Amino acid sequence: MHEMHLVKDLFSDLLKSAKDNQAKKITKVYLKLGDFSEINEEIVRFYFKEKSQGTLAQGAEIDIAKSPNRELRLLSFDCE
Repeated sequence: MHEMHLVKDLFSDLLKSAKDNQAKKITKVYLKLGDFSEINEEIVRFYFKEKSQGTLAQGAEIDIAKSPNRELRLLSFDCE
């Protein structure tokens, strides 16, 4: 269940960065997820989709790169 809190924080950072860059729509989000983070990738995708409803990120594709570290990190995003 800790994925929900991590996605909430990550999503807050994403929306702030998008606003700072005057984005109208976020089309793709690039994340890095560590193998040893004990975070379930499918749950992250689910919560991200739920959290994005009605926001600039609604419908955004999520690209998750694997890492040998213990992390969940926002790398970048594509926007219009």
